[in-house]
Amino acid sequence: MLTVYDLKNQRMLTQPNFWKLVSGYEQFSGVTFVGSFQIIEKHLLPQFKQVNLILGMEDQRTGQNLNQFFDLTRRVKEITSANEQFISRVADESLKLRFTKEHLFHSKYYIVENDNQFKIFNGSMNLTQKALTNNFEMLWMYAGSKDNPADLAFYQAHQQLFKKNFTEDSTNYLDRKVIDQIKGKSAKEITEILTSQTVEQINDNTVLFPVEDITKITNSQRNQRYTLVPKDVKQVINTIYTPKGNKRRKTEEIKNQVKEIVYNNLEEPANNVVEANTLYPQPLWSYADDNVLVQQPNSHEFIPLENHVKNVTRDDVENFVKVIKSFKYNKVRDESQQALSAFMYLMTAPLIWNIRQIYRKSNYAKSADQVPLSMVLIGRGTTGKTLLVRDYFKPFVGDRGMNLQYSEINQGTGAHTNKAVNFLGNYLNSKRFISPMIVDELNENFLHSKVATNAIKQWSNTITDIHNVNIFAMNHNIGGRDINNLEEITKRVYYLSFEAGWLPPEKQKYNYGILQNNINDHIYKAVVYELNQRLVNLSGLDEQDLVDDYLSLTRKIVKELLAKFGLQDELKGIIDHNYDYKVDRNRLTWKMLIKDDDFKHVSFNSEDKQHFTVSKAIFNNLKGSTYENINQTLDNYFNMFPRELGVAIEQYNNGMILDIDKFDEFIGEPLIRQHYNSLHQKDKQTDAMQEYLKAQKQHDEQQNKMMTEMMKTIAKQQEQNQQSKPGLLSRLFKRK
Repeated sequence: MLTVYDLKNQRMLTQPNFWKLVSGYEQFSGVTFVGSFQIIEKHLLPQFKQVNLILGMEDQRTGQNLNQFFDLTRRVKEITSANEQFISRVADESLKLRFTKEHLFHSKYYIVENDNQFKIFNGSMNLTQKALTNNFEMLWMYAGSKDNPADLAFYQAHQQLFKKNFTEDSTNYLDRKVIDQIKGKSAKEITEILTSQTVEQINDNTVLFPVEDITKITNSQRNQRYTLVPKDVKQVINTIYTPKGNKRRKTEEIKNQVKEIVYNNLEEPANNVVEANTLYPQPLWSYADDNVLVQQPNSHEFIPLENHVKNVTRDDVENFVKVIKSFKYNKVRDESQQALSAFMYLMTAPLIWNIRQIYRKSNYAKSADQVPLSMVLIGRGTTGKTLLVRDYFKPFVGDRGMNLQYSEINQGTGAHTNKAVNFLGNYLNSKRFISPMIVDELNENFLHSKVATNAIKQWSNTITDIHNVNIFAMNHNIGGRDINNLEEITKRVYYLSFEAGWLPPEKQKYNYGILQNNINDHIYKAVVYELNQRLVNLSGLDEQDLVDDYLSLTRKIVKELLAKFGLQDELKGIIDHNYDYKVDRNRLTWKMLIKDDDFKHVSFNSEDKQHFTVSKAIFNNLKGSTYENINQTLDNYFNMFPRELGVAIEQYNNGMILDIDKFDEFIGEPLIRQHYNSLHQKDKQTDAMQEYLKAQKQHDEQQNKMMTEMMKTIAKQQEQNQQSKPGLLSRLFKRK
């Protein structure tokens, strides 16, 4: 959004209309990049009697002055698409266009004036639709009167600078002589005129370029420096100059060859690759001659990626491990598998295109559309998706630019996805750039849009050249619209879900600030370099593994890097598997099904300790789609279990039999086993009581029997005692 600081009144103008600020003046002079001649035709020509422009460079065109001069194909297209007023204004010189001839114009400044008043603007804003309406741009403005001595001095200083830039530091883009020649001419005739003018300007030294700039094009493979100018620009430069940067001498032959180059490019626009200078954000990674190329800071040159393993330190690897573990120990639920899989895809992203080519050529039959062109991190607010793409991914790949928002690439058009699809398609069809396109806050309707889903299928099925991938973060509220989980999308888009919240800071094991500050691109460059080396020289075994799992080679390289520092066990249990969104959704679906049912339709066989039965009646209260009856629901739920896990044992008319421990492993908690144990604990308690009562009864019966026997014995003894006592007479006679 445009912000202008008014120097005279010392106040900030927030989101002003630039065209209103310059209204009421007769002359417009400036140094700027223009997106097309349409902005000149629409805004400058109707408002100003005189327009003087030096066509400078846009930010992502820095250092590409060779493009501007030698891109004859583009210049022909611009002229042939210009309206009659534009041509007439150039012819009568009320519109003068110049461009750089040696040194780069990167300034953006504007002078508007009439006889007495003027305004001067200076800052970041180019004359492009994006800069005027969408980008965050800053200008300062000085409004003054030529009658005021202080204002006049300010005006004259800037006017003198512009005069020097216009007359000495630039050359004609279009002049009256050329316009008079091209009026009413065809594109082929215009090509002949511009070609002759260009070659003559080189020959008579009207335009000079440093030899070292020319040789970066003519000798790029020898010095392993790649200047990513358009294909036809390279052809034109190589036609005019020798590999050492000297001008070739056969002028007429050169003109004819250059004309042929431009003719071919005009007739075959589909063969033109997308250029870095037409893309935003600026690509950092490219590919050529079996090399991953990395753009140099503050330069338009790309050089081959070197082996950066030597730059990777133990601290780098330990910090990476901690980032992954923070999604386990800093969250209320473990989501480290998702985080690691996301990084694995990110490290594979620059070479996804190559893996897709291997799928096409491989004898192990598998379609290339099985390798997804996009990754979508799905989550709710504060669950970690934006943190990943903004704070972890971007520094991890060496991208220090602003976080790109979906509203920016779709230009705020809401549910309509046409502009976003075109934006993403430009990158995917560039045929040279492999920088992952990282976009935050993807509209949740995007993957339901017919335009977007058709584009995703078309990209996946038809793009066979070098291309990048898309990485999105998307907000999704539980209970909102379902994620597009159709097979035609899920095989082309890699979904990863982040739904668990974060623990309170005092309970988090790892400090986010320290983790984020310690991230750099050492690991990323090392893994991408090694991955490219192995893909270029792919072994049969690696090819088979790669077709089975497109992330397998990346995983192998990362495991080797962990082992190098003795950290091979740190990510054990999650590094050998890819996160699967469908499995994760099915896991949650089954867990909630059982819990919501409160085990009413779960039963066990008293003789079987390993299996349980789920009755079909559990699905009676589910609201399936209008195309799904209860038998189909039974089938769908049975098929939610991955076959290789061995959870699902048997499906029958009234339900299904499942393995207790494998089911619990699948959902991530001992849900069924605990229920089984609780039921059997009650049974054991009941059996024990019965055994106790039985034993007590037996004990009581035995006690009663013993007491009876004892009483009988005592009675008998008493009876015997009575019978054995002597009488009185016998006792008397005995004494005598």
